Amino acid sequence: MIGAFRYQIEILAETRMADEAGGASRAFAPTAQVWAAVELLPSVAAIGDDRARRLRRLSALVRSRMDWAIGGRIRFDGADYEIVSIESDDERGRRVFLICEEAAP
Repeated sequence: MIGAFRYQIEILAETRMADEAGGASRAFAPTAQVWAAVELLPSVAAIGDDRARRLRRLSALVRSRMDWAIGGRIRFDGADYEIVSIESDDERGRRVFLICEEAAP
């Protein structure tokens, strides 16, 4: 842990399993923990199940890895978040900001 990287987040990997109806069900399982600088962002409005709700958002500054992808998931403080944007912190791409929104249960 160095400087501002004081929080641990978990990287979640997607797994698909065949279901009884012939389709596939998605699940996410922890694969690794990384150190990050986490900042909470303002929530955004979302509509689901015929009602409005607020989605929590966060920005996580992490060391660059090959497995970061939009649509991927992380877990922070017991909640799962979907990566909606990946932005480079410097010209070398050594660190990236993961902009994430609370994942639907």
